[in-house]
Amino acid sequence: MPGPISKGWRSTWYGVCSGAVAATLLFGACTKQVVSSGTTLPGAAPTPVVTSDDPSTFGNATGKGAIDAFLKAVNAQDLQGMSALWGNAKGLARDQFKRDELEKRLIVMQCLIQHDRYSYAEDRPRLVTGGRQEYLLELARGETRARTTFTTVQGPGGRWLVEDVDVAKLRDFCR
Repeated sequence: MPGPISKGWRSTWYGVCSGAVAATLLFGACTKQVVSSGTTLPGAAPTPVVTSDDPSTFGNATGKGAIDAFLKAVNAQDLQGMSALWGNAKGLARDQFKRDELEKRLIVMQCLIQHDRYSYAEDRPRLVTGGRQEYLLELARGETRARTTFTTVQGPGGRWLVEDVDVAKLRDFCR
């Protein structure tokens, strides 16, 4: 399946989201309400959808800044904010997936990455192919801790996006 995700995420996505496990994970495991700012209530004024045409509306000036903003959006349960920071060198994931597919992926990521605190385990990113930067982070949720990698890449307009998160190491975070 093409998209801004690596093989690690793809295999985890398929493993986590198969059959009844997907329904449990998507709707039963995440007890907090997830907000999609692109959805409107009947009778309410439509919420403007931010497009990737204006580089100042997505990504971040640095890879580390993209991760910090992404993690803030995760904890705020802000799917629109997450979608403005997740993508690849071609652009935002929200421009590459159908909306329902995008929201499902964001909800799973939000559940798996939800945390109480995080820190960078290394001072500098590791440089990987294609100008990507890989950051090693330690996330904590209650007594559960996990180290995982976040990969960032420059998208259109030179803005940094979170391209991949090794969510396989975060399975214990989503209950």
